[in-house]
Amino acid sequence: MFWLPPSGATGELLDEIFGRVEPATPYAGWFSNDVAGEWGGVDRASQHGVEVVPADYYMNATVHAGVRARISDQVRRRPPARLRDRVHLTLTVGEGDNIQYCQRRMREIWDDPARGGVPVNWTVSPLLAEIGPALLAYYQRTATANDLLIAGPSGAGYTYPGSWPAAALRAYTELTGRFLRRTGMDIAYAYNHRKPEGDGWVAFDERVAAAYRRDTPVRGLIQSWETGDLLIDPAGLPVIGNLSPQGRAREYRDTLVRRIEGWDGSEPLFIAGAVNAWNWTPADIAELAGLLGDPFEIVRGDTFFALLRERLAS
Repeated sequence: MFWLPPSGATGELLDEIFGRVEPATPYAGWFSNDVAGEWGGVDRASQHGVEVVPADYYMNATVHAGVRARISDQVRRRPPARLRDRVHLTLTVGEGDNIQYCQRRMREIWDDPARGGVPVNWTVSPLLAEIGPALLAYYQRTATANDLLIAGPSGAGYTYPGSWPAAALRAYTELTGRFLRRTGMDIAYAYNHRKPEGDGWVAFDERVAAAYRRDTPVRGLIQSWETGDLLIDPAGLPVIGNLSPQGRAREYRDTLVRRIEGWDGSEPLFIAGAVNAWNWTPADIAELAGLLGDPFEIVRGDTFFALLRERLAS
């Protein structure tokens, strides 16, 4: 655990430290320089086979790690759904890799009385099974039929799998597989490294997708993408890029309507929508749902990927 800017001389020191540990050794902390530090720091860690556990404001970790709690390893029963010529939309609340978010902000919005009225995917860290089992158990126990817990980026710790050395990636995907099975999760929201010019993300390739498919129970991946124009099936694992509209509910609705311009309704359409965990609440999600009529159908992530797999197989 340490705190160094991931560039210049301190970036070289990060490389030296990361290079001395075994693959899949967690780095518990964060980086300076805000967002720029995040991209550079997580990518440096990934290049050395190290996953990040954002823990800069996680309080009383020793106590929380020592509290016993019953964590369910059962996968939620998927609601029935039929593939139709509609816009199948799944909404995902981000930030779940950040365990201090799981400890505080997530609990605040989780307590919103509007939660449960709309199908929503909630990202959490499967590593809470060890570093905060009572927190994870609480979310599992109090989830409604419309709440689905999924793994935050990118499984057992925040990382960019495409940046991992080929010989080390399996250490991460095997670790992720163990924690997903232990916590009953079978969907992950994931990040990958950015393009060299810094404009956009690199899509998961066959190597990365094959590792997830081989070592984890994930039925599909939602990749951070922002523009939403990614739908691929590398190694037989569906990967869809999220759409990240700005603004409040009406602006979000307007972005979705623009997104489907040109769709003639003759076949199913799939959109993975991102929800800003710091600015939105379940009440905002409920407002958005009230603004979305035909042809939109909001579904949980497990239903979403079941329908998407059916569509890809047709």
